Amino acid sequence: MSTPALRTIPLKSTRAQTYPIISVALVDNDERVLHSLSAMLTSCSTNSFSILWTCTNGSDALNRCADRHNRPDLLFLDMSLEGLQGADICRQLRMDNSVTPVCAMTCYSLNRYMASAIQAGAQALVDKNDDNALIQAANTLVHGFAYPDFETPKTAFVRLRRECDSKPQLSPREQEIMELCARDGLLDDEIADKLHISQGTVRKHLQHIMAKLGVKSSRQAVSQWLTQDHHHE
Repeated sequence: MSTPALRTIPLKSTRAQTYPIISVALVDNDERVLHSLSAMLTSCSTNSFSILWTCTNGSDALNRCADRHNRPDLLFLDMSLEGLQGADICRQLRMDNSVTPVCAMTCYSLNRYMASAIQAGAQALVDKNDDNALIQAANTLVHGFAYPDFETPKTAFVRLRRECDSKPQLSPREQEIMELCARDGLLDDEIADKLHISQGTVRKHLQHIMAKLGVKSSRQAVSQWLTQDHHHE
């Protein structure tokens, strides 16, 4: 008696759909927020987000983004930071980067930062306590789009570079010192302690700032800084 031939039955593929890995960087002065956002993004089912790095201050973020190996596909940036503010970080980044989309975020009313986020070259502004809004913004920005009234990275880059040609620009360190003077009301010795530099270095930075702004005193420099689009209280 012959043995019946076995019939093979093709199995359905059980492999889950895969997505291209999108590198993300997060900037917020609260470590707990960074941990929470990292966990939320890496567990997202609509895209494969990978956290490239996180940091709590603007100078560190700018240094990392300047390194092509550390440049993320998407940057989430809190608008209210200590020292260098979110809008100033975004503006500095966009001046040198026409590709990386920036999603500005805040726990305050969006109206509080909407104008400054647009002017600084961000692509969206969302509530950082709203996970759905963060995911929606990420999915929109990584596909090359910007939110209504916001510009694409390339368009913002071109606009800011044109604006830069018509007025002097403060360096990231100079902007940080101006924020500490104007927003926190710190004196030279307090700024030196906070930034771990000498008082002489602080005074030299202030001299450069006054020369760039065309003023004769640090008080005039602070007054001009507060009347421009830098102070977002």
